[in-house]
Amino acid sequence: MARTPKVVEDRREQIINAAMQVFAQKGFTRATNKDIAREAGITPGLIYYYFESKEDLLKAIIETRSPAQLMTTLPPQVLELPPEIFLRMLILRALSIVESDQLVQLVRMLLPEVVHNTEVAPIIFSMIQCLLEFLGMYFEAQMGKGALRRLDGVLTAQVMIGSLFGFVLRRQILCDPTALKYTHEQIAEVVSETVLQGILPR
Repeated sequence: MARTPKVVEDRREQIINAAMQVFAQKGFTRATNKDIAREAGITPGLIYYYFESKEDLLKAIIETRSPAQLMTTLPPQVLELPPEIFLRMLILRALSIVESDQLVQLVRMLLPEVVHNTEVAPIIFSMIQCLLEFLGMYFEAQMGKGALRRLDGVLTAQVMIGSLFGFVLRRQILCDPTALKYTHEQIAEVVSETVLQGILPR
């Protein structure tokens, strides 16, 4: 059967979904392409047609299944929204992605590997860096318009993302009941308000 763009895209999705399952069950290091192929119902060799390596597969998961996808899926006009609307919307979307069952399983399995595996850590850090730059550019643009106080945009992004990561780790890794009692809406409201109070013009 000819590989039409739709067939190629569907097969890529099938492999990415299978890899997510296998990485969540076995971890990145212990997972093999045979495991992923078995989960996807394909031959191991077919994986190499779509992905050069297991690392490429992990990058594809991060690009398409993590909050990093927001950078490519948000319409350009969203970046023109005022900070009080944009930040709340971005936080809500990021939380709904990162706290989905499938991604939570993957995060739980990959977290120890980020500390000990020299292949995994750079891929995760690269995603975080892209998020920081994306959000930093938004802050810088809003500062240029006078909508926000003049501060370091990337550092401001780090404050916001650090706060969200803290919530997610406490909720999904530590199962901290104090953090679990809040809804996504409550978290988005308070984090965005807290950040904005520090950067709105005085």
